[in-house]
Amino acid sequence: MALQTEVWEADLKENPIPDTSFVYQSEEKSEYVNNNTLHLQEAGIEPTVYENFFAADPDAELPIMAVDDIPHEVLLSTYSTAVTRHRKLEEVELSYGRRQSVINRHRNALAKQLGRKAAYMWTPGEGNEFNSKMDLAANDSIIDAITDLRAFYMDHDINEDLNLCLNAGHWARIKKEDKKLYKELIAEKNKIYCDFKIFTYSQTPVFTETGIKKPYGAVPLAGDRRSSFSWVSSETFRCFGDTEAFLEEKKAKTQADLLSYAQRGLVGNIRANNPKYLGAII
Repeated sequence: MALQTEVWEADLKENPIPDTSFVYQSEEKSEYVNNNTLHLQEAGIEPTVYENFFAADPDAELPIMAVDDIPHEVLLSTYSTAVTRHRKLEEVELSYGRRQSVINRHRNALAKQLGRKAAYMWTPGEGNEFNSKMDLAANDSIIDAITDLRAFYMDHDINEDLNLCLNAGHWARIKKEDKKLYKELIAEKNKIYCDFKIFTYSQTPVFTETGIKKPYGAVPLAGDRRSSFSWVSSETFRCFGDTEAFLEEKKAKTQADLLSYAQRGLVGNIRANNPKYLGAII
């Protein structure tokens, strides 16, 4: 019996990233994908509000203001797993447990890569009116930083769909500052603190010693610092396109079967041209 690529594709496509991943705290936009291209509308600016506009001149006319949505068309990225070698993959296909074990290794690799990309996209390089960036000294309180970050969102009247992803170092500093809070966080299934849903992740973006965000995939050097980051679910998105399994049976050189996956997907910010309501703690 020949290997059926449909069987292998279906199992991976069902859930390319685990639903426990922080990446799931974003808008699902797969329904807007057509031919592996995402068609997205970014909300335009809000209209100006006038108080007692006609008091001075009853015959005055309200100004007309353009608030059209901004269209985006983005080609989904292709995430390809390295080829893995398997003996008697045809027999593995008939055993659900063994097949899932093989697929899970590829799925986990894809999920980690998508997580790294999401973390990079959802971490601001600079602070401004709509994004917060906090540069902590070695002895500064991480709990105070989270509190200040919550205040930033309150200043923008954002009180829902808040998420915070902590790197290992910042997570450890919480334990050193407040062991009671730390125990409460690890006991909570969804880890809520200061209205943030808390996640941890080891591959958050890297900043230089002077606070400059390094390029995606940069290797940390001496003096560099891992960041923690925050985001609003409704301001970010994830989407998936085609899933393909590539199977080569009975290769003579290896006397084995070869398997690789290609997953089309994209993670990013809904306001692609001007991302808002992101936070970074470094």
